[in-house]
Amino acid sequence: MKKLILAAAVILTTNLVSAQKMATVNSQEILLTMPEVKSMQAKLQSKNDELSKQLESMYKTYEAKVAELKKSDASLSGAMKEVKIQEVQELEGRIQKFQQAAQSEVQELEKTLTAPLVEKAKKAIQEVAKELTYTHVFDVVTGSLLVWPDTNDITSKVKIKLGIDPNAKPVAPAGAQGGAPAGK
Repeated sequence: MKKLILAAAVILTTNLVSAQKMATVNSQEILLTMPEVKSMQAKLQSKNDELSKQLESMYKTYEAKVAELKKSDASLSGAMKEVKIQEVQELEGRIQKFQQAAQSEVQELEKTLTAPLVEKAKKAIQEVAKELTYTHVFDVVTGSLLVWPDTNDITSKVKIKLGIDPNAKPVAPAGAQGGAPAGK
Protein backbone atom coordinates (compact mmCIF):
# COMPACT_ATOMS: atom_id res chain seq x y z
CA MET A 1 0.00 0.00 0.00
CA LYS A 2 2.84 2.39 0.86
CA LYS A 3 4.46 1.67 -2.51
CA LEU A 4 1.20 2.46 -4.30
CA ILE A 5 0.83 5.80 -2.46
CA LEU A 6 4.49 6.66 -3.12
CA ALA A 7 4.13 5.80 -6.83
CA ALA A 8 0.98 7.92 -7.08
CA ALA A 9 2.76 10.86 -5.39
CA VAL A 10 5.72 10.58 -7.76
CA ILE A 11 3.43 10.46 -10.82
CA LEU A 12 1.38 13.41 -9.53
CA THR A 13 4.54 15.47 -8.82
CA THR A 14 6.00 14.61 -12.22
CA ASN A 15 2.79 15.68 -13.96
CA LEU A 16 2.70 18.97 -12.05
CA VAL A 17 6.34 19.73 -12.82
CA SER A 18 6.02 18.85 -16.49
CA ALA A 19 2.99 21.14 -16.82
CA GLN A 20 5.24 24.11 -15.98
CA LYS A 21 7.64 24.44 -18.91
CA MET A 22 10.15 27.27 -18.41
CA ALA A 23 12.70 29.00 -20.63
CA THR A 24 15.06 31.96 -20.57
CA VAL A 25 15.76 34.65 -23.13
CA ASN A 26 18.35 37.41 -23.47
CA SER A 27 16.24 40.39 -24.56
CA GLN A 28 19.22 42.71 -24.84
CA GLU A 29 20.97 40.40 -27.27
CA ILE A 30 17.80 40.12 -29.35
CA LEU A 31 17.27 43.89 -29.45
CA LEU A 32 20.89 44.67 -30.29
CA THR A 33 20.94 42.18 -33.17
CA MET A 34 17.74 43.44 -34.79
CA PRO A 35 18.51 45.04 -38.18
CA GLU A 36 16.47 48.13 -37.28
CA VAL A 37 18.96 49.02 -34.54
CA LYS A 38 21.52 50.34 -37.04
CA SER A 39 18.99 52.77 -38.47
CA MET A 40 17.94 53.80 -34.97
CA GLN A 41 21.55 54.40 -33.94
CA ALA A 42 22.17 56.45 -37.09
CA LYS A 43 19.16 58.67 -36.32
CA LEU A 44 20.32 59.14 -32.72
CA GLN A 45 23.86 59.96 -33.87
CA SER A 46 22.52 62.47 -36.40
CA LYS A 47 20.46 64.19 -33.68
CA ASN A 48 23.46 64.19 -31.33
CA ASP A 49 25.67 65.71 -34.04
CA GLU A 50 23.09 68.40 -34.82
CA LEU A 51 22.73 69.38 -31.17
CA SER A 52 26.50 69.25 -30.60
CA LYS A 53 27.05 71.73 -33.45
CA GLN A 54 24.52 74.11 -31.92
CA LEU A 55 26.18 73.76 -28.51
CA GLU A 56 29.63 74.30 -30.02
CA SER A 57 28.38 77.52 -31.64
CA MET A 58 27.04 78.70 -28.29
CA TYR A 59 30.40 77.91 -26.64
CA LYS A 60 32.27 79.90 -29.29
CA THR A 61 29.99 82.88 -28.68
CA TYR A 62 30.54 82.48 -24.94
CA GLU A 63 34.33 82.28 -25.31
CA ALA A 64 34.31 85.36 -27.57
CA LYS A 65 32.30 87.34 -24.99
CA VAL A 66 34.61 86.26 -22.17
CA ALA A 67 37.70 87.19 -24.24
CA GLU A 68 36.14 90.56 -25.11
CA LEU A 69 35.36 91.18 -21.44
CA LYS A 70 38.92 90.34 -20.36
CA LYS A 71 40.43 92.44 -23.17
CA SER A 72 38.38 95.52 -22.39
CA ASP A 73 38.24 95.02 -18.63
CA ALA A 74 40.48 97.97 -17.77
CA SER A 75 38.77 100.37 -20.17
CA LEU A 76 35.16 99.63 -19.14
CA SER A 77 33.30 101.76 -16.64
CA GLY A 78 31.71 100.05 -13.66
CA ALA A 79 28.19 100.10 -15.13
CA MET A 80 29.32 98.88 -18.55
CA LYS A 81 31.42 96.15 -16.96
CA GLU A 82 28.36 94.97 -15.00
CA VAL A 83 26.34 94.81 -18.24
CA LYS A 84 29.03 92.71 -19.96
CA ILE A 85 29.34 90.36 -16.98
CA GLN A 86 25.57 89.95 -16.92
CA GLU A 87 25.58 89.12 -20.65
CA VAL A 88 28.18 86.40 -20.06
CA GLN A 89 26.22 84.97 -17.11
CA GLU A 90 22.99 84.94 -19.12
CA LEU A 91 24.75 83.12 -21.93
CA GLU A 92 26.07 80.57 -19.41
CA GLY A 93 22.49 80.02 -18.24
CA ARG A 94 21.23 79.57 -21.83
CA ILE A 95 24.02 77.08 -22.51
CA GLN A 96 23.07 75.04 -19.42
CA LYS A 97 19.38 75.09 -20.37
CA PHE A 98 20.24 74.06 -23.92
CA GLN A 99 22.35 71.14 -22.66
CA GLN A 100 19.50 69.90 -20.48
CA ALA A 101 16.93 70.32 -23.26
CA ALA A 102 19.22 68.58 -25.76
CA GLN A 103 19.76 65.65 -23.42
CA SER A 104 16.01 65.32 -22.88
CA GLU A 105 15.37 65.55 -26.62
CA VAL A 106 17.84 62.75 -27.38
CA GLN A 107 16.43 60.56 -24.59
CA GLU A 108 12.88 61.09 -25.86
CA LEU A 109 13.92 60.28 -29.42
CA GLU A 110 15.65 57.11 -28.23
CA LYS A 111 12.54 56.10 -26.31
CA THR A 112 10.35 56.76 -29.35
CA LEU A 113 12.63 54.81 -31.69
CA THR A 114 13.14 51.91 -29.25
CA ALA A 115 9.50 51.32 -28.32
CA PRO A 116 8.47 49.60 -31.60
CA LEU A 117 11.57 47.38 -31.47
CA VAL A 118 10.84 46.32 -27.90
CA GLU A 119 7.24 45.58 -28.82
CA LYS A 120 8.33 43.56 -31.88
CA ALA A 121 10.80 41.53 -29.80
CA LYS A 122 8.21 41.00 -27.04
CA LYS A 123 5.69 39.72 -29.57
CA ALA A 124 8.25 37.34 -31.11
CA ILE A 125 9.20 36.01 -27.67
CA GLN A 126 5.55 35.35 -26.87
CA GLU A 127 4.99 33.62 -30.22
CA VAL A 128 8.05 31.38 -29.84
CA ALA A 129 7.04 30.54 -26.26
CA LYS A 130 3.59 29.55 -27.46
CA GLU A 131 4.97 27.50 -30.39
CA LEU A 132 7.34 25.63 -28.07
CA THR A 133 4.70 25.38 -25.33
CA TYR A 134 6.66 27.28 -22.69
CA THR A 135 4.45 28.51 -19.88
CA HIS A 136 7.06 30.85 -18.36
CA VAL A 137 9.89 32.80 -20.02
CA PHE A 138 12.39 34.74 -17.91
CA ASP A 139 14.58 37.52 -19.28
CA VAL A 140 18.14 36.85 -18.10
CA VAL A 141 19.09 40.53 -18.50
CA THR A 142 16.30 42.16 -16.50
CA GLY A 143 15.34 39.17 -14.38
CA SER A 144 11.72 39.77 -15.27
CA LEU A 145 9.07 37.31 -16.29
CA LEU A 146 8.08 37.94 -19.93
CA VAL A 147 5.58 35.14 -20.49
CA TRP A 148 3.29 33.56 -17.93
CA PRO A 149 -0.06 31.83 -17.97
CA ASP A 150 -2.97 33.98 -16.88
CA THR A 151 -4.21 31.07 -14.77
CA ASN A 152 -1.30 31.64 -12.36
CA ASP A 153 -2.29 35.24 -11.59
CA ILE A 154 -3.71 35.42 -8.07
CA THR A 155 -4.04 39.23 -7.95
CA SER A 156 -7.83 39.22 -7.73
CA LYS A 157 -7.79 36.56 -4.99
CA VAL A 158 -5.31 38.62 -2.95
CA LYS A 159 -7.51 41.71 -3.45
CA ILE A 160 -10.52 39.75 -2.15
CA LYS A 161 -8.49 38.53 0.82
CA LEU A 162 -7.67 42.17 1.62
CA GLY A 163 -11.29 43.24 1.22
CA ILE A 164 -10.65 45.07 -2.06
CA ASP A 165 -12.98 44.90 -5.03
CA PRO A 166 -11.18 42.57 -7.50
CA ASN A 167 -12.25 44.83 -10.39
CA ALA A 168 -10.92 48.01 -8.76
CA LYS A 169 -8.45 49.90 -10.97
CA PRO A 170 -5.08 50.82 -9.45
CA VAL A 171 -4.35 54.43 -8.57
CA ALA A 172 -1.16 55.79 -10.16
CA PRO A 173 1.53 56.68 -7.60
CA ALA A 174 2.11 60.40 -7.06
CA GLY A 175 4.33 61.77 -9.80
CA ALA A 176 3.91 58.72 -12.01
CA GLN A 177 2.62 58.99 -15.53
CA GLY A 178 0.20 56.44 -16.89
CA GLY A 179 -1.38 53.69 -14.89
CA ALA A 180 -0.37 50.28 -13.74
CA PRO A 181 2.12 48.33 -15.83
CA ALA A 182 0.57 46.33 -18.59
CA GLY A 183 0.60 42.57 -18.39
CA LYS A 184 1.89 40.39 -21.13
